[in-house]
Amino acid sequence: MRATLDAGVGWVPRDRHEQGLVPGMTVGDNTTMSVLDRLGRFGCVATGRRRGIASELIERLDIHTEGPEQPVSDLSGGNAQKVVMARALASDPRLLVLINPTAGVDVKSKESLLARMDSAREDGTAVLVVSDELDDLRHCDRVLVLFHGRVVAEHPAGWRDHELIASIEGVDHG
Repeated sequence: MRATLDAGVGWVPRDRHEQGLVPGMTVGDNTTMSVLDRLGRFGCVATGRRRGIASELIERLDIHTEGPEQPVSDLSGGNAQKVVMARALASDPRLLVLINPTAGVDVKSKESLLARMDSAREDGTAVLVVSDELDDLRHCDRVLVLFHGRVVAEHPAGWRDHELIASIEGVDHG
């Protein structure tokens, strides 16, 4: 994880419950764990600084919570996914890797997460999305279809659903 952060990569994993959150910790702890080096010196975390950064992230990602001290396990799926996204963005990554970023979240949370993905890209962050959700892929400049580790199709922004689905299913319209 440290090498990934040092390389400037933020990451939203496929499974927020198994890989994205520490359920026994608070919203504030989860959102700031990628920036512990900014929260204090000599391994000590300045509580006020952590709370301030967490509060900024909560506001920026529109996380519906009672505040940074709320246990992350109390959140809805969409808000929990926003916490994972907040942690990935907290370190101001040069590359943001999102794996199925909107899986299992409600429509409002999906819209919010996709808007945040667009904002990151507009701010100059490279965004790599790995997803089987067409809504996630609509926000991409380019979609590559892989089969057995090889690129089998490429679609620029503005692709049509049936064209992309045909590529995914291995249908050749050539």
